[in-house]
Amino acid sequence: MFFRRNMFCVALATALVPGALVACSSAASPTPALSWQPCTENAEYDCATVRVPIDWADRTGATVDIAVIRDRADDAARKVGTLVSLPGGPGTSGVDEILRGGKFSPQLRARFDIISLDPRGVRRSHPVRCDAGLAAHRPNMVPDLGGRIDEVQSYARDLAASCREHTGPLVDHLDAVSVARDVEALRSALGVDQLSVYSRSYGTMPAQAYAELFPQRLRALVLDSVDDHSLDGRDFFATEARAGQDTFNEFAAWCERDQTCALHDTDVHRVYGYLYARAARGELRDLAEPDRVLGPMDLSAEVTQRLYRPDWAGLTGDLQALTVQPVAAPMPPIESRKSGEPTAMPEVILCADWKFDIEDQGDWIGQWHEQNAQAPTLRAHFAWAAGTFCSGWPTAPQNPPHRPRVDGAAPILIANGLHDPATPHEWATQVAARTSNATLLTYDGWGHGVYDTQCTETAVDSYLIERTVPAPSTHCPAA
Repeated sequence: MFFRRNMFCVALATALVPGALVACSSAASPTPALSWQPCTENAEYDCATVRVPIDWADRTGATVDIAVIRDRADDAARKVGTLVSLPGGPGTSGVDEILRGGKFSPQLRARFDIISLDPRGVRRSHPVRCDAGLAAHRPNMVPDLGGRIDEVQSYARDLAASCREHTGPLVDHLDAVSVARDVEALRSALGVDQLSVYSRSYGTMPAQAYAELFPQRLRALVLDSVDDHSLDGRDFFATEARAGQDTFNEFAAWCERDQTCALHDTDVHRVYGYLYARAARGELRDLAEPDRVLGPMDLSAEVTQRLYRPDWAGLTGDLQALTVQPVAAPMPPIESRKSGEPTAMPEVILCADWKFDIEDQGDWIGQWHEQNAQAPTLRAHFAWAAGTFCSGWPTAPQNPPHRPRVDGAAPILIANGLHDPATPHEWATQVAARTSNATLLTYDGWGHGVYDTQCTETAVDSYLIERTVPAPSTHCPAA
C-alpha cells in the first residue's frame, strides 16, 4: 500500500512540476536503528551499515548496505547534535576521511557526533566496478590530435555495459538524489529529528538534493566549494576551463613576483606550451609512473591537481622535471579491449547527475575550440574528458541539471575560494543567488575546499554550533 501511494504522489508532483524533486509523506516504518561496532581499522570510531533500496522508486526491491562511521562528541554533556559529513569526488570515502582523523576542528569534534559514509557505489558501499581492460586504455579525447567523438561514445557504451555486468542494477541508481534519500534513511536510523550537514565539492550535490527534498530535517547546511547543478554541458565546460586558467594565472603571477620560485625568470605559460606540444607528440612520461605515457589531457589534469591545494612549489618542480625529461621512445597505441577483470571506477557517477550533449564531430570540435579560448594556456580542463565520456553514457542522468528548488530550509552557508580550479567562484555566486536563505562566504585565496584557514574555520564553526550566519558578502583573507 505504501509503495502505491508513494508512486501516486511522485507521479502527481512530477505532473505539476516537471523534473521536480519530491519528498512525499508516508506512513512507512522508520529505518531500523544502527548496530554500532568498533571499526576494525580503528576501534576509536564506531562503524555500522544502513540498508537502503537500490532503487528508491521500488522500496520493496533489491537493497544495498551503506557503510557509515561515527566520531562521538568529545564533550557529550554539551553536545549540539549530529553532524553528517558528505565527501566529495565523486568517489571519495567518507569513512576513510574520518579514520584518517577527519577535517574538523576540535570545537566541532567536541560538540557533535560526526557521521560520515561511503556513498552508494563507493568503497565499502557496493563499489562501482567496470572492466579493467577498458578502464586502463581510454580513447583519444583531443579532436585536434585525431580524436573521434563516435569512438569515445562507443567506448562509453562498452564501458557502461561492463559496469552493469560487474556492478549490477546499482549502476543505474548512483545519482545524488538517491544519495540524499540514503542520508534521510540514515537520519531515521540515528533516531534524530534534524541533521547538521557539512558537504564539500561533489558532496554538495547530494547536500543540495537533501535540502530540496527534506528541508525541515536540516538544522544547518554548509556547502563548501559548491557545484552549480543548473549548468548545461556547454556552460559546465566553459566555467571549468575558466577556473583552470584562472588558477594557473595565479600560479604564474606568484612565480613572477616571488624569487623563491625556481622558474622565477621564466615565462611559465610558455613552459607549459612547450610541454603540451611534447605531450601531443607522445614524448613525455608520467613522473610517478615512468612506463605510462603522459598525454595532453594527462598533463592538464596533473597540473590542475597541483593547483587544488595549491602546491605551487611542487608544480614548479614538476614543470622543471618534465622540461628536462629526455624524449621518450614512441609507444605503440594500445587498443581498448575487455579483460574480463573488474576494477573500481566511481568516476562514472558523474554521468548520473550531469548531461553533456555532443551531437557530432563538428559540434565536438566547436566545443573544444571554446575550451581553448577559455583556457589558452591549459587548452582544456580535465572536466573536458569526463564530460565527453558522459556524452556517450547510454542512460539519461537520473538527476538532470536544474536550478535549486529549496523552500523552508534553515539558513544555508555557502563557502568558496576566489581561485578554485574545480568549483569556480562563479558557481558559488550563482548558487547563492538562486538558493533561498543562502549566504556566501568567500575565501580570497587559492585551492579547492576552504575549511582550512583560521578565518573560514571560525566562521563555519560558529555557524554550525551557534547557527550564526556571517554577514552578507563576508570575505576571509588569503592565507
